[in-house]
Amino acid sequence: MKKILVPTDFSKVSENALNYACQIALKTDSEIFLLNIQSLPANDDASMAVELIKSIEQTSRERLKVIHDEIKNKYNNLKISTHFSFGIPSITVKEYLESHKFTFVVMGTRGATGADRFLFGSVAESVSKHSPCPVIIVEGDQNFEPIKKIAVPVDIKYKFNELHSVVRKIVDFANNFDAKVNWFYVNNGKSKQEPISFSLDDGKKIEIEIIESESVEKGVTKYCKNHDIELLIIIKRNYGLVEQLFHRNIFSEILQHQLLPIMVVHYQ
Repeated sequence: MKKILVPTDFSKVSENALNYACQIALKTDSEIFLLNIQSLPANDDASMAVELIKSIEQTSRERLKVIHDEIKNKYNNLKISTHFSFGIPSITVKEYLESHKFTFVVMGTRGATGADRFLFGSVAESVSKHSPCPVIIVEGDQNFEPIKKIAVPVDIKYKFNELHSVVRKIVDFANNFDAKVNWFYVNNGKSKQEPISFSLDDGKKIEIEIIESESVEKGVTKYCKNHDIELLIIIKRNYGLVEQLFHRNIFSEILQHQLLPIMVVHYQ
């Protein structure tokens, strides 16, 4: 069965991301893998440290059980399992991704305040850069909106036809929601670019719209707003548009200011 990894720090943001993940799970016939990660306490007294560790784990598992029961009551047909671990959030999440086969990761961008801060943007961004599966990043105040319009910015200058497998994954994901996928290229240069199309093996045609903007991030934000987009999908690759997004901090800029959920899909 497909699995969706949902890290939680028990904050309101984590709860929101979990509810978003549940909606995805119901549409994709997936199981929720709910994970809480706690930092090991620092204590010079070994005996006290052991008791504190036991207390932290017990409390976390009890809270996970409460969430599990609430989700089962709310979504009767949804499968959910709970898991606990000590560690550093970004590292531990990556270790789980390496040792388990997940279909998606759903994470919030802000977590609890103070020493318990967990799911902040930097963690979500770090995981999205290295995750072998798509990562959906949900801003703290977002509620699930039925996914009917998806936007995917692409770079037509760098062999878009080589992305056949990831394009197919996006198309298949959209089909779960009967959603329309809007493919577009942000032209921020001086030369004129005409719209182009690309055909998949099954004959399905991908039409790529050209939009003009002074910068990629502004073009993406404006496009999503003007087209009432419910989900923005970014294709991560090592050159072209996504190289700009990840190496010139444009992705961070979009993550901080974009109110839409963002899915990061890796090009293998």
